[in-house]
Amino acid sequence: ESIECLKQSIESIINQTYNDFEFIIILDNPDNKEHIAFINDYVCKDERIKFYINDKNMGLTNTLNRGLKLAEGKYICRMDADDISELYRIEHQKKYLEENDFDLIGGISQKIKKCIKYNQVISHPTWFGKKEVFDKLNGYRNMPLCEDYDFTLRAILQGFKISNVNECVLKYRMTKDSISRSNLFEQYLFARYITKQYSEGKVSEVEEAKAYVKKNLSDKNAKHYLKGNERFNNALNNLEEKQYIQFIANGIALLFTSKYYLDKIFRFVMVYLSR
Repeated sequence: ESIECLKQSIESIINQTYNDFEFIIILDNPDNKEHIAFINDYVCKDERIKFYINDKNMGLTNTLNRGLKLAEGKYICRMDADDISELYRIEHQKKYLEENDFDLIGGISQKIKKCIKYNQVISHPTWFGKKEVFDKLNGYRNMPLCEDYDFTLRAILQGFKISNVNECVLKYRMTKDSISRSNLFEQYLFARYITKQYSEGKVSEVEEAKAYVKKNLSDKNAKHYLKGNERFNNALNNLEEKQYIQFIANGIALLFTSKYYLDKIFRFVMVYLSR
């Protein structure tokens, strides 16, 4: 993240309308001296900030679990370093969770137990929930590319109540890398496997999920899936900019690009219909 992105992210938390919290920041790159100096400036200004630097790069899952162990509060509210929380986020999510007796929530309301069979509908950067949920599930598992989806499915199977507050609580930063990253197809395969297990009332075994992905992963299908993702996003941009001919052209091309990406779109549609 750039310093400007990091600044916007940090200030969106320290300026929250609800201010009784500990603000845990974990840097996963101990060699990033620029970020270390920048964050330390905030530490000197705000006693709520607790800044930790990993001794080595641990990756997202292990870093998240470290944060959970360090957290002392009753609730966990998380976000990524390049996103911006709305200033009322903590206040509104805390109120919604407590008034409705939920255990974990995100943003925008849906029928979670029904929708989640098709796709992750609890946006990870918007999570707000009881720490006891994270403790009961022993944090995140090393389910590659789907640690949040895996956590959500396990939470529901354990009987925890999950929902979304029906409002935007965070601004999510989309980048070219998030659209074009090469492991999108691999992520899709992991999600497909764990949702199938969830539909049967089972918690996925991590090694079995890895074996399934390894068996079905191929460079050809990954390339076609990535092209499908590109055309899908182009079509959305066409629609937003009222370029209807280009929208139709990208939509038709998408039909012949990747059967797996069409399955992903089907899942999106089912989530929408299940709301």
